[in-house]
Amino acid sequence: MSGRIVIQGIGGIGGIIAGTLIDAGLRPALVTNNAEITEAIRANGLRVKLPDGSFTVQADVYTTLAEAKGPFDAAYLIMKALGVVEAATETAKFLPPDGYVVTFQNGIVEDAVGGAIGIERVVSASIGWNAIMHRPGEYERTTPGDTFVGELDGTVTPRVRAVAEALRHCGPVTLSTNMRGVLWSKLAINCTVNSVGALTGETLGEMLADPRIRRIFLRTYSEVVDTAEAHGFTLERIAANPKLLYLPKNAGFLTRYAKDFIARMLGRKYKSARSSTLQSLERGRKTEVDFLNGYVCAMGKKVGIPTPVNAALTRMIKEIEDGKRTIAKKNIAELP
Repeated sequence: MSGRIVIQGIGGIGGIIAGTLIDAGLRPALVTNNAEITEAIRANGLRVKLPDGSFTVQADVYTTLAEAKGPFDAAYLIMKALGVVEAATETAKFLPPDGYVVTFQNGIVEDAVGGAIGIERVVSASIGWNAIMHRPGEYERTTPGDTFVGELDGTVTPRVRAVAEALRHCGPVTLSTNMRGVLWSKLAINCTVNSVGALTGETLGEMLADPRIRRIFLRTYSEVVDTAEAHGFTLERIAANPKLLYLPKNAGFLTRYAKDFIARMLGRKYKSARSSTLQSLERGRKTEVDFLNGYVCAMGKKVGIPTPVNAALTRMIKEIEDGKRTIAKKNIAELP
């Protein structure tokens, strides 16, 4: 097992993971960084709704890491990407020399976290399912899906087996020997769905009914794939073939027609999906775009891969953050 675990970030995903681990008999310490969430869980328990039932558990919950009184053997970092490096740096003080953190963020944060605390102390996890916090202390898992866990160097170690064993209480777990490929596959999806959705304010179904946006989707996705492959990464299958939305630059009419059709069908299948980046902007919060499209641009520059659509998405989302641009479908016309 993982020893003593601290879970930081008790939002939608963190709440489900914390609740299911506690329900399975583990006793992680929970750090919310939010007094309202801490008080709600202390007063009413941590309430979890899963597709096959609901339950409430009591938890050892704290607002700050200092209150939780380490040491801990492992730290599950489930906050937004913007705060993960700071959280890892602080958490490292509460870990033994062989202690480690597990990153769960959208975007690719592992190298930044490794730069702060040592890459050898980082285990990577990628969540393939969704959850929401209805109100402080009350959580619901809203979709099925797998969790991927692995070492960044592809080895299978006792600690990564321990993480996988713990997370299997939450659902299916794939112990991956290609976590870089998993991360880039998820990055391609997030850069496309989240960021384009943030510009338009529309659901996935509304966006992909528009042929102009379908073209932007395919170009955004393809820039991510080109960048990953230029770095030598092999994309992993998460929910579908990672090349499903990839459009080669030299694609002929039939290939372009087929990819456009796939994008249109994707919009119909997930028509109600809304961008999490859009939701952050609507709440007046900073987004994770630097760890999504911005990360792709930086990595593309290192290997000479042009990423004009991802660069424009990064710039325009930052303009929305700064109040210099509104969320509107007309933004699409400015993309290259």
